[in-house]
Amino acid sequence: MNQARNLLLAASLGAAFTFATALGRSAEAPLPIPALGDEESLVRYALAHNPELSASGWDQAISQAQVGSASALSNPVARAEWLHVQSPENYGFGLGLEWSPPQPGVYGARTASARAEARAARDDFRERAADLEAKVRSAHAQIVALEQELALAEKSVGTRRRIHQAVKERVARGAATRIDLSLIAVSLARGEQERDLLVLARASATSELESLLGLLAGQSLAQVAGPTPSPPEPSAPEPSTPPAGDGSQRADAELVQRARSARPQIRADRARTEAADQILAAERAKRYPWLELQARYRRHDQANYPNDLTLGLAITLPILSQNSGPIAAAEATRAQQRELALAHRLGIERDVRVLRAESLRRGQIAAHYEAEIAPVLAEHAALVQQALTGMELDLTAVLSAEDMVTRGSIEYVEARLAQQRAEILLQRALGNYGKAAPTRRE
Repeated sequence: MNQARNLLLAASLGAAFTFATALGRSAEAPLPIPALGDEESLVRYALAHNPELSASGWDQAISQAQVGSASALSNPVARAEWLHVQSPENYGFGLGLEWSPPQPGVYGARTASARAEARAARDDFRERAADLEAKVRSAHAQIVALEQELALAEKSVGTRRRIHQAVKERVARGAATRIDLSLIAVSLARGEQERDLLVLARASATSELESLLGLLAGQSLAQVAGPTPSPPEPSAPEPSTPPAGDGSQRADAELVQRARSARPQIRADRARTEAADQILAAERAKRYPWLELQARYRRHDQANYPNDLTLGLAITLPILSQNSGPIAAAEATRAQQRELALAHRLGIERDVRVLRAESLRRGQIAAHYEAEIAPVLAEHAALVQQALTGMELDLTAVLSAEDMVTRGSIEYVEARLAQQRAEILLQRALGNYGKAAPTRRE
């Protein structure tokens, strides 16, 4: 039985070591960041580098270590007693050895339960891996679709720009009215707005995919899959990512540092890591024998020693169990906590950078709307009022344009709301909220 237990424990530790080695491959031989067009490579990279998945993988090592703990036999206890301490000339002593054998039914059920938990942990990990793969493939499909939509939007903007130029020339020759030109201008402005929102959606989806891949701060996907829009005509510049110059990098670094010092999550992870270290130290100390002191007083009216004092000493002999199972579980728990702390830290850093960039992009879209689109809508409304005064209008065109004006105005409000939400999320990522939360007192 002892040999079988040792073999099982060795296999458990070997499995834990193999899994830890697989998780550490990213530090020893990191895989190159795959191109966005290679979906299978993206899935493999995410399965190897996603920090949340890596942290959950340690559940298998913990459950395997618990199998070793459940199958371990109790150690014998050596006892020594000094009898009749109150009478040194007639003292005595006693020696003994105690051992509690495994109770039938309890030992087997406990071991079987631990093995079932190990199987459950293995299947839970596979379920998480399958869920991660589905998310990566879904994010990849979304980016590819957004690229196709963006190509169509760019083509549409180019077409509307050419029509706008043609109608402007017709107005100059008297072949078209200003309200026709206004109608085309509203359509062009709306097309540009839709294109800008698609650019932002593509950037957000790409950031989400980078987070699923477990990319470190500063890393990004090598390229973008899908058709690259190449309109033959020049178009207005897209709202771009904030410049990646030294100033922007310094600003990001300062915000990240603020978030690290302000977020309670970082401090909680630090405290949990310290607790895991201390638990591991305690489990390692338990493998060594320790003393158990005993003192007993007895009074017997009919004995030679009516007031009898006995002192005893008990030592647990680490023969059958060296506490290897709990030590392995504590080591796996500590490694898991470190993985979780790393995942939280990387998530906070990426959230700060992504939300800052999104806030700036949202601000650019709102500013572009206010500077370029709002004046066009205002001019169109004035022209419609003039046309209504003279009753010289194309009812279908005016109603269509009015519908675009209304939807455009609503989208402007939504753009401002999206910018406010992005700013709120950025402040949340920086740890500026929740500081005045009340502390519960018992």
